[in-house]
Amino acid sequence: MANSNGWGDGAANNTIGWGKGATNAIGWGSVYAVSDAGRTDIIGASATAPVNTVAPNVTGSAYVGDLLTTTDGTWSGTPTSFSYQWKRVATNIGTNANTYTLVSADAGTNITCVVTATNATGSTPATSNVFVPSALAAPTNIDLPVIDNTAFWTVGMTIGFTGNNWDGNPVPTLTYQWQRTSGNISGATSDTYELTGDDEGYLVGVKCTATNTQGTAFELSNTVLIN
Repeated sequence: MANSNGWGDGAANNTIGWGKGATNAIGWGSVYAVSDAGRTDIIGASATAPVNTVAPNVTGSAYVGDLLTTTDGTWSGTPTSFSYQWKRVATNIGTNANTYTLVSADAGTNITCVVTATNATGSTPATSNVFVPSALAAPTNIDLPVIDNTAFWTVGMTIGFTGNNWDGNPVPTLTYQWQRTSGNISGATSDTYELTGDDEGYLVGVKCTATNTQGTAFELSNTVLIN
């Protein structure tokens, strides 16, 4: 028999009661797909999928080879897990991680990360801010290499320089060649050089070269007399 609005179980139908029946339309308990004898709980009264309230935020440096990181953002609905999809404009890139390393194809484009929050009820995506990496560029010198010309340089001393800063994307690789009166000194390719007897009475300087995928450039330091 039916129990249309009572407190107990109704074999056929319990439309507004507190208990359980084959159909419980608006009651205080759970809603079941089958009868009390073999019921299936299909939804809780207050369960909701995650809702994003603060968008994910991508930060990092803007050069090829640098690492970007995204936050998860802020969510209601108590997410139990997050997944990540990095995008170059509309193209999927990267892997399911909250970090991504920029490659040459990313330069000058729009990079975003779609963070998907999941709980027992469902999943919801949210897109981060747009991050724009620097455009590709050949090396350009910011300040020249400079050897201290006030020092009294003598054989046996180790000579070095300051400055020699470069821009470019990707970040340039720097190499060095020490020179004696404009001729290369064999094997002297570090950022410092130990002066030898062959240098005495000559002018010594260094050639600094910057290289990336977009080109190569060099600058010469001042020269100093070796005593």
